[in-house]
Amino acid sequence: MEKRALIALGLSFVIFIVFMYIGEMKRQRSAPETTVSQTTQPEKPPVAKPETPAAPLPQAAAVRPPAPRGRQRLAKEVVVDTPLFRAVFTESGGRLKSFSLKKYRQRMPFETIYSWSLGPVGIDLERYRDPDKAGAEPKELVKPGKSQELPLGLSWDGGEVGLSPTLFYEADQSEVTLPKEGSGTLQFRAVTPEGLLVTKTFRFRGDSYGFDLAVKVVNRGAKSVEGHLDLALTADFAGVNPGSAGFLGFNGSVNNRLDDVKVGKLKELKTFTGKIDWAGMDEGYFLMAMVPLSAPKCILTLKESPPEFMTAILRNPEALAPGQETQLSYTLYFGPKDLRELQALNVGLERVVNFGWFDVIAKPMLYGLNFINRYVHNYGWSLVIFTLLTRLVLFYPNHRAYKSMKEMQKLQPKMAKIREKYKGDRETMNKELMALYRTFKVNPLGGCLPMALQLPIFIALYNALSYAIELRHTPFIPTLPFTDIVWLADLSAKDPLLITPLVMGATMVIQQKMTPSPGDPAQAKMMMFLPIIFTFLFLNFASGLVIYWLVNNVLSIIQQLYTNKYLA
Repeated sequence: MEKRALIALGLSFVIFIVFMYIGEMKRQRSAPETTVSQTTQPEKPPVAKPETPAAPLPQAAAVRPPAPRGRQRLAKEVVVDTPLFRAVFTESGGRLKSFSLKKYRQRMPFETIYSWSLGPVGIDLERYRDPDKAGAEPKELVKPGKSQELPLGLSWDGGEVGLSPTLFYEADQSEVTLPKEGSGTLQFRAVTPEGLLVTKTFRFRGDSYGFDLAVKVVNRGAKSVEGHLDLALTADFAGVNPGSAGFLGFNGSVNNRLDDVKVGKLKELKTFTGKIDWAGMDEGYFLMAMVPLSAPKCILTLKESPPEFMTAILRNPEALAPGQETQLSYTLYFGPKDLRELQALNVGLERVVNFGWFDVIAKPMLYGLNFINRYVHNYGWSLVIFTLLTRLVLFYPNHRAYKSMKEMQKLQPKMAKIREKYKGDRETMNKELMALYRTFKVNPLGGCLPMALQLPIFIALYNALSYAIELRHTPFIPTLPFTDIVWLADLSAKDPLLITPLVMGATMVIQQKMTPSPGDPAQAKMMMFLPIIFTFLFLNFASGLVIYWLVNNVLSIIQQLYTNKYLA
């Protein structure tokens, strides 16, 4: 049983190490079975052969013809301003040229003060309170690629149809400004040389990062057209820093199965068939996504144009005879990966917030942390309170574990005699040890219980704090006493002065000194190295996670003092 206890402890520790160093590889999953990879473009549907020119339909006379060649129409920009974002559309394709989030910043809204002599790394309080004064620009989600590709471009693939992503559209207004409770629309209209009337209608809400897109194509020409109507979502990840969230690339769901492709890993064109739930471009804390609402025949195509430029295309096969029309609708989301914002859309996008192996534990923990913060208004202190509540839940199991270790300590002299007496007969020695455990009703695995209980919670919290937008650029202590310095200015980043991980390591040493030593010398030696190894691991962890473990250790020491006194 002692050998099994040692093996169990060693395996738990190995799992912990492996998770911390290569756990992120779980996100690089292979594509679902419904995915078909190919190196060539998908086959285009048959296109009607050219016919003898026919007289235009009566409706075509009402359509404004395209601008004559040689006279370039200037594409103007249209600004959509809401309390949450500022979006800039261009009449060149009716596409997004900019999408900046007002409540999030590209970088920390201050200059970090690195001072070994003056005290902890912190920030200038005045600059922190006024990010605009500090020159920290809002978070920008849209970057034009080298070929000036922009998101939400519409095109027709098949036949000689002049519906391209850069087709000139005429906007119905020059600016849209919405209050928090307001809503509004922006419409773009264009006509192709073949007589296709294309209308893109965006509908915005002042209190949401989500908005709707309705596409309508009417064939007012004299010929039938066949092909694919494509809506493209592009992302240039060059120079983007995802922070501790660490993922850049495609993130989507096909047939209710999540799939992601990290930027730089896509070597060939990839086509997804089946029910396309949503397709998005993920940069760790933020997401741009398209959700097809009325396109059961939709096909998703993913391609990458190195370096670091990805495009997701939702393709809809269409065949329009003269006078026919087709309509498609989408829900779009450009914003933070905030569970509350994503759930409010009610289209399943909240599944993009996935905390990996222990997602079923991590999400309730994040909900609980957010609930506490509604009243505390500081995620650092919310973490402290959350840790205290966690320890209360685990108080009795930990008490039983400490009691088991104490009883094991009392049996050390008897166990030593048995080992000495049967040191040449391993089988008999184990039988005698088992009989000793049964006599005194001691479980040698009981001492491993605290670690076994803490590991799933720790791993779940590690993922939650690493990927949760709530902790991005969130400070802990408002100001140090008698200074204007904010310590631990970003709970999603490591402690720059490494104070918290070093103190955490010291608490582990204290805790180990108070813990009854295990009976097996090899197990005792392994336990001696745990504080050192954990301290090195925590040097680069998010400071919020280190705070959790530090407070947990302090509470463990208090409980152990109580238990030792109670069992004395």
